[in-house]
Amino acid sequence: MALAISLGFLALFAAFSVVAERALQDSQQRILDERLVITKMVASELDAMLLEAVSELKSAVHFADFDSTNADLSDEADTLAHTLGGPGHFSAGTVFIGPDGRVILSDPPELYTPNEDLSGLPHIAQALTQQEVTISEPFTEPINGLSVTAVTVPLYDGDRFLGLLSGLLDLNGPAVHQSLQQATFLGETAHSVLFDVRGQTIASTFDLPFLSPGEHGDYYQRAMTTPEPVIEIVAFELDLHNEPEGHLHVMAVAPLQTVPWGVGLGGDVDTETFAAVYALRRGLIILGIAAFAVIWAATLIGTRRLVRPVQELTAQARQIAAGDLGVNLTATEGGEIGEMASALEEMRCQLLANIQALSELNETLESRVAAQTHDLRHQKLLTEALLRQVITAQESERKRLSYELHDEIGQMLTAVELSLHSLDNVIAPHDERARKRLQRSERLTRQTVTELRRIIAALRPGVLDQLGLVPALDWMADNMMRPVGVAVTIRENEFDGRLPQETETILFRITQEAMNNTVRHGQAEHFWIDLACGDGRAVLTLRDDGRGFDPAQGNDDNRRDKLGLAGIKERAALAGGEAIIESEPGQGTTIYVTIPLPEASEEKIYV
Repeated sequence: MALAISLGFLALFAAFSVVAERALQDSQQRILDERLVITKMVASELDAMLLEAVSELKSAVHFADFDSTNADLSDEADTLAHTLGGPGHFSAGTVFIGPDGRVILSDPPELYTPNEDLSGLPHIAQALTQQEVTISEPFTEPINGLSVTAVTVPLYDGDRFLGLLSGLLDLNGPAVHQSLQQATFLGETAHSVLFDVRGQTIASTFDLPFLSPGEHGDYYQRAMTTPEPVIEIVAFELDLHNEPEGHLHVMAVAPLQTVPWGVGLGGDVDTETFAAVYALRRGLIILGIAAFAVIWAATLIGTRRLVRPVQELTAQARQIAAGDLGVNLTATEGGEIGEMASALEEMRCQLLANIQALSELNETLESRVAAQTHDLRHQKLLTEALLRQVITAQESERKRLSYELHDEIGQMLTAVELSLHSLDNVIAPHDERARKRLQRSERLTRQTVTELRRIIAALRPGVLDQLGLVPALDWMADNMMRPVGVAVTIRENEFDGRLPQETETILFRITQEAMNNTVRHGQAEHFWIDLACGDGRAVLTLRDDGRGFDPAQGNDDNRRDKLGLAGIKERAALAGGEAIIESEPGQGTTIYVTIPLPEASEEKIYV
């Protein structure tokens, strides 16, 4: 019986061990499959990003007729600046190149000089030779030192080759790093890397140098010889401060379809990939310690702020007017000093004689003055409240109009654009005239949508409500000043956080009016914005290096400009502050705006 029980227990233990081992192997295989699927998803995202970049260039080609023989290239310049510029795929820059490889336009303008010969660059030479869509090998852009790849599309007018439109895609930008970073949620040691066929690093969550040997360079080269994704356990080939050489990693590799690059994703074998329970337990412990530390620190700081006694109390002014009417004024010497002493003594006696009569009237006068002062103060608060409501109503109406323009007109224009696009499939292929008219209508519709968006943003920019004054000022500079060649510098001094919404709105509108005046009349090359907070007030200084004017006459004796300057002063006065405008012909214009910040105890009146 003992033998039978022992054999039965051993059989049960063996069966349990086999089942547990099979479950463990299945779990490990699921982990490996999950890593492989995530790696393929990241590769697909990067392929989609590259295809979107190509599509963006092609859309720009359709939006503006890029032709190096055109005398007027303003549409092409606007397309480079507005359609391809900004925070899109080609934030590193774009360039329009003629069929001889020379620069015609670039954005930003300082990227390449006009007529500069780029045919010697490998990616430009390749594109000129093949005259088709190309994505270059990664390289370092010499002007800004960015790690980029060049996406280039050819330009044709029928069968005539017009040149190239090339955009520099920042490989260290958020689009690439966000895709790589999202794949590292698997654990603390998880890392992802974008590499080329030579195993060199293009982008990595390890922040490895650009085009340096990868942490698994030999494995990456071997993995790129097969078109299918692979996953293996390989040794770490570099010696980093947190990853010693020879440390084993589970690495999944998936090749990209658009370019000969690959994506690698992996993590430590012992501490992460096959020890998920232990990693979770360590993570919870670390999280609990961190949460306790944060709560303890927050409690300590809060207690100190609450318990800290008031240590400094300002003393009231003690000097009223030096002199005592009870002291006799005498002079030891005669002459003019004696005459002055006698006159002052006479004055003292007269004042003493009038004190009693004045004291009887003092209470009556004080009560009347107090009553009138109260009435005047109440009237002032009432006037300010009414003006504040007017400004608030104006801003609310601007916001309502922007919403209605976006929801009604914007949607209708989008519908028109879609309808025009659908007509492209109806027009006969040989009807070039109708097709060109349709393309011109599509361009005008897109331009109208762009202009409508600009008007909506000008009515009430969402960045002011969402991010605050400083980002809103930078946005306004990007839309009003920098496009017309005026450089804008924004400096902050002891400015942290958000101001009250009313104060931010007033300062924003004052700056907007000043920028309008500078753009229309100032002929300035630079515009400075200085914003500081301290001593319970916000100080805004606006300055340009334009031609200036006489503040007493306005700009060219223009009534609208006088109203604009008056509006700046009225808005500052509405918030209890003041605006000082200083300018001289040929010396630029400076506007000093000071607005007190409201306190919780400040008296308010509502109407």
